[in-house]
This record gives sequence, structure tokens and C-alpha cells, in this order.
Amino acid sequence: MDNKYETVVLKYTIHKYSSYSANYLPENIMVNDPPDQMSRWFTDSTTPSQFIMLKLEAPAIVESIMFGKYIKGHVSDLKKFQIFGGTDENNLSLLLTAGLKMDYVAETFKLRHRTSDGLYLPVKYIKIVPLQSWGPAYNYTIWYVELQGKNHEDLINSAMDTINLRKEEEAVRILLKHLRRRRYKDAFEALSRESGVRLEGAAQARLWNALVEHGDYERAEQIFDEAAKDGELDWYMSWQPYTPEWQQLCGCSAEVEERLCCDEATPIPPSRRSHPADLSCADRDPRLDLPEVGVNGAEAPESCYTSCSNCGSRPGPRGGHQLVVDPTSGTLYLFGGWNGSEDLDDLWSFNTTTERWTLLCRHSGMVGGPTPRSCHKMVFDPVHERLYTLGRYLDNAQRVPSNMNSDLYMYDVSSGAWSLVCGDTAAAGGPRLVFDHQMCLDPDTQTIYVFGGRVLPANTEELASPQYSGLYAYYIARNTWQLLLPDKHELPAPQPRVSHSMLFHPVQRRLYMFAGQRNKEQLVDLWWWDCERGGGGARALCAAPPRAPPPQGFTQRATLDPDTDEIHVLSGMSKEKDKRVYNTLWVFSLRRMTWTCVYRNDCITPSEPRPRFAHQLVYDPVRKIHYLFGGNPGTAANPRLRLDDFWSLRLRRASVQRVVDSARAALREARYRELAASPQLAPSALQYLRNDLRAVTDHSDPQQVEHFQKLATVLFAGSEKPESSARALSARRVRALARRRAALRQMAHSGDMAQALAAVLGADDTSFEPTEPFEESSSPTPDTWDVGNDEDDAPDSTEWDERSNRMKLYDQLCQYFRPSTVPPAADVTDLVHL
Repeated sequence: MDNKYETVVLKYTIHKYSSYSANYLPENIMVNDPPDQMSRWFTDSTTPSQFIMLKLEAPAIVESIMFGKYIKGHVSDLKKFQIFGGTDENNLSLLLTAGLKMDYVAETFKLRHRTSDGLYLPVKYIKIVPLQSWGPAYNYTIWYVELQGKNHEDLINSAMDTINLRKEEEAVRILLKHLRRRRYKDAFEALSRESGVRLEGAAQARLWNALVEHGDYERAEQIFDEAAKDGELDWYMSWQPYTPEWQQLCGCSAEVEERLCCDEATPIPPSRRSHPADLSCADRDPRLDLPEVGVNGAEAPESCYTSCSNCGSRPGPRGGHQLVVDPTSGTLYLFGGWNGSEDLDDLWSFNTTTERWTLLCRHSGMVGGPTPRSCHKMVFDPVHERLYTLGRYLDNAQRVPSNMNSDLYMYDVSSGAWSLVCGDTAAAGGPRLVFDHQMCLDPDTQTIYVFGGRVLPANTEELASPQYSGLYAYYIARNTWQLLLPDKHELPAPQPRVSHSMLFHPVQRRLYMFAGQRNKEQLVDLWWWDCERGGGGARALCAAPPRAPPPQGFTQRATLDPDTDEIHVLSGMSKEKDKRVYNTLWVFSLRRMTWTCVYRNDCITPSEPRPRFAHQLVYDPVRKIHYLFGGNPGTAANPRLRLDDFWSLRLRRASVQRVVDSARAALREARYRELAASPQLAPSALQYLRNDLRAVTDHSDPQQVEHFQKLATVLFAGSEKPESSARALSARRVRALARRRAALRQMAHSGDMAQALAAVLGADDTSFEPTEPFEESSSPTPDTWDVGNDEDDAPDSTEWDERSNRMKLYDQLCQYFRPSTVPPAADVTDLVHL
């Protein structure tokens, strides 16, 4: 549907505003005139209540908003603002929180235009709320606003109908919940049948019947256990926060530690290149032209790096290397990189069982393999146990015609030999020589996907005009290349870029592309590419998360867990002016479309890896372990210093068994309290406490032990007599009480106080109660949950209190189940087609 409807500029009028100064009218934002300093809306105060509301000609899907600017930065420009939208001006939803740069370049922002489950969100009103200007205590300015989106009538009608249908379903669901709680069984079943709305899942319905209706706690335990085994609790578990657990598998070598002790991590100043249009690889060295200063003021020796990289027990320090994992055996493979002085071509393997490195090839270039390189990419084929590597970075001196071919090499793990697959991929229909690209492998179809990267310039013209590589597919069995997406295109697909991430989802059979940089534009978009379709197909994941995505950074590393549908992104060096080096780990849930920050480290601690960039991070999806190796610590005194430490990372969250144990304990405690409330069942309650409830108590937890000991006092607390306890009012009790109060007022006026008192006490209740829907006046009495024809047949207070307590426990247990309005995990990303 995204391709069917064209995005257009949406017309609007000024609906409301908070204030304006002099001739700086709100209507000025409808005209884009950058040289005119008067062509703007300027508030007359800085109070938090400032706003301007736009009204569209008709409801539309507003996808983006563009802010025009003056010919130079202005102190009143919006440093921070919020945008709200909706079809009702009194009920608006947050669409964006962002800020403008203080410059003259117009900025465009994507607005949240879909609901949390992927449905289009039509709006008619857009409210812009300034929060902060660039000048201290300065009034707010907006120069020009342009809205873009879709306003096709059939699309909007369809979206409105869908949302109204969802609202109606939710209203019916609330009614169903009320009817069931009030025991109107016939009404509940009739409304369910006529509306077709399901109140809850099958497991929850069985739990309600066993727990609330029959008080069968043992059956309720069985149902909850079965639900956990069937994956009914997976949705709840996916919301539980992660706890990162780092483990150092191998520390830095003595040479690296000695140099680290001489300097602390400090911001890296901008590099000074000999040519303003020259390019470098952030994975390799952002300061290639700066001499490295040693401890004594002289240039640091380079021999230690060469020796470390060639030692026989472990890989040496490096950055811009490649690390991949064999998901079958858990073995890691490391190749190449830049050690601060030269490119490397050594190949290593790491056995995760014995935790030992093995040198497979000291110099791959001497045995028919790839020459020394960095900023390349490597993938592992688990079917045939082969490594494939493509691309590399070359500095100015190395960019001679003989080195400009893009070669593709393969390493066979079983035979331990390198072989050249293709000497020039560009001549075979593939990419030119690139660096900072991304590469993924589909083992089922034996296809390698290569996306993005900077094309190494072959002449000065290409150097002045950056070129990027598109999306290519290499079919291993046929030894052929195919261009799937060119560099420059107008398609609804991701633009080629650098500093991005690309991941392959083996279950959904999709490529996920995230963030990056193209020219001077920093990208934070997230796309997926359908590998199943013959011609391919891309979609933007437009569901705006409730939390902001990770900040842009150089050398970000991303991994994917196909079981939980989660993308992990570990940042590197900040793209802000200070170029701070820090690491943050974000998790993006493809099921919920939300970002969550689970780890941040901007200081040096012995239990965590020091901040770095140009590192490598890989993920073993079978054993659920991340591995981190090497990188650049970003030290100013030793800019050529690289790391050689090795870490593993496990992301822990509460287990399903822990939730099951907690639910079992809650059920048994409720059962015990019911037994203890009856004096006749006190011996049974004591026996239940000693055996059943004690069995689910963790006696190593002091809090649980203390709570268990206090439960014994329930037996001796006694219970209220039914006569003195409050009695729940059924619907019939409410109607009967209303009739008696009316009769009392009439009799009070007539002076017959005795008859009035008898009416209140129920001694003279002769008035006829009219029938209600789903009630019959004739016998037999319908089989409803509201049993009885008058208030005297309603359940007593003890029974009603027990039912009320069971309903509270049921609500507590239902929080672990997937909400009935949430689609299955496999269908969430498909909702973008709606």
C-alpha cells in the first residue's frame, strides 16, 4: 500500500496559537522566504504554554514535517520542540520530540504516523510546542513549516474505518469483562456471539473457569504451567529488562597495558588531512596523518605491534578486523585488521569450549589468500564451513591500478586452504572495491548480500564526488552477481550508505538495514528487505518507538537474535563535535517496535571492557553469547594504539520458570487463605501450609521465609461474622433498595412510619419488578451467573468475597499473558502492509 499512494505536500491553515510579537504573525510560517527576517512566527514570551496549531483541509497521514530557516542561524530557533497530532484538537498524541540545528539548512523530520500495532494514524490537527530556544531565555521562532504525507480519500477512509473498528472492539471487550464479572452469563455469551469479539485467549478462559468459577486451584496451576510451556508468557518475558554480564576471556597484552597506563581515554581531535576531499576509514584510523607520540616524546616504536600480531598464542592488537562465529560449533574466526602501523592478514580461530586461540594462517597472502587488509567484511557459511571475505581500505599511496580490483576470497575450514573466488567482482557484475560496507549470508539459498560502503576512488573526479555501492547479491552455486538496488535511486528503499548495519533474519528471510551516513546526512532509519520475493522489496519500519533510537556513532556494531526477534546495537565513537568514545548497547524489539538501552560505559572499570571503537562484536544465536575483540581506545597520546582484549557478554533476564514459581506460590497462598478463613477447615489449612505452601517457598530468600512465617498468623486472626461484614450488592439488590427508598419517601409524607420501616426492612416487599433483557419472568429460572429472582437468593458475603479475591488473583496472573489486542510475533512487522 505504501507504493500505491503518492506522498504529497499537505495544505493547512493556522487554527490556534498562543501568542505572537508585533508583525511576526503565525501565518508567516506558511511562506518560505529565507532572506526575509520578518517572515516568521515569533512568540511574545518564553512561557511553557507557547504553541501553534495547524489544521489540515482534511484528515491525512502526515509522514514528515520540514522546518525552513533563515539565511543564517538564529538564537530564537527551536533547540527542542514537540509535535502532537490527532483528529480531535482536544485529544492529541505525541508524534515527535526533536530539535533544530542552529544553521541555515532546512531540516525534515519523520513523524509517527502509525499506531503501535502498525496501523495508519490519520490526523487533522498538528500542534507544535516549543520547549527551548538556542538563546538563553529567548522567545521562540518558526520560519516555515511544510507537511508531507498521504491524503487519498480511499486510504484515509480505510484507516479511519479500521481505527473505529478497533475502538468498537475495545468497547465490546470492556462490556464483556463487566458482564462476566457480574455473572450475566447469557448476556456475555450473546454479546460474544453477536460481536465476534474474543475477550481473551483460550488459556486465559480456562484459567478463569477453573480459578474464579470453580475455585479449583490445582487445575489453575496446571493451566498456568501448560501456558508457560506453550509460549503464552513469551510476550511478557520479552518486556523484562536485560542485565548485562561481561566476562573477560583474555586481557590486554603486557605491551598494550603498559601504554594504556600512560594515558587516559580522551576525545580525539579532528584529523588534519592533506587533501580536504580525501577519505579515511574510521575502522582503521581516523588520524592517519598524525604522528604518534611516545611516552618520552619520541615517536612510539612500531615493532611491538608487529610482534604482537604475529605471536603464536593469541591475536595481537588491532582494529578494523573481522570476527565471525560458527553457530553450529560456537567457534570464532578472526581475520586481518590494522594494528596501528600496518594491515594484517593473519587468520585465527577461537574454541569457546577450551577458550584457546589457534593460528590457522600467519600470512594468508603468501598462501593464495587475501593480502593484508582492514575495513573488509567476512561471513561464515555454516553449511559448507567456509569463510568469504570482500573489500578493503587503501590509503593514497596504495591506490594504484594493480590494487584497485575487488577480490572475493574463500577459506575452506575442513581443508584449511584459501582460494580466489573472483579476482574482480566489478567485472563480473558485482561491486567495485569498497570499504565500510556490510555483508550477510543466507545459508539456505547460498546467497551473499553486500550493501553500501564507500567506493574507493580511481581518480580525482571520483574523490571529489563520493560514490556509494548499492545492494548486490552473489549466488554461490552459480558464481554470479546481481544488482538488486543501485546507488542513486528514487525507490521506496534504503539509500546506499556507510557506517551502517545490515543483518539477515533466517526465519523471516529479511535483511534489516539500520542507520549510517550518506554524504553529510546522518541517517537513523530502519528498513527491511524481503529476500523471498524474486525482485526483492523494501519497507521502512515506520512505527515510532516510545524511546529514542541509539545516538549516531562511528563503527556501530549490530547483531540479531532470530528467536527473540531482537536487534542489538553497540555504539562506538560519538559523532558529536567532541568525538567522545563510549559504548552503549541498545536492543530493538521487532515485535514491539521499541528501543531499550541496556548498557552504557563511558569510563574504565575492571569488570567491563574499556570504551572503544573500531572493535568487532559477534553473536552466537544458539548459545546466546556476544563476543567482543580489539578496537581503538581513542587515546590522544597514543592514537595508533589498538586493543587485543577479548570479552564475552550475556544478556540475562528473569526466566520463565521464575514467573511460573511466583504464580504457583500466589495460587497456593490464595488457597491457604480461603481454608484459613473457615474455622472448620483450620486443620486442613495448617496441613496445607506445612506441605503445599512450604514446597513453593524459597528458603534461601529471607524475604520469602519471613512472609511464610507470617502466614501462620492468618489461622489465629479469625474472621468476621457474616452478620457484621459488608454485603456485596447485586443488580437486583440495587433495584430493590431503590424501590424501598421511594416507598419510604411516600410513606413518610403520609405519616405511616411503621409501614415505612417495615418496607425498609423487607417485611412488605410486594411490588413487582419488571423483567430486564436476557431475564425471563416465567419458570424455569435461566442458567445465568446472577442466580435467583430476588436479593435474598444472592450469594452471601463469604462466597462473594472469595470470588472477588479470586478475580483479583486472576487479574494478577493475566498480566503474564499476551494481551488479546496484540497480534502474534510473526504478524507484527507484516502490519505495515495495512
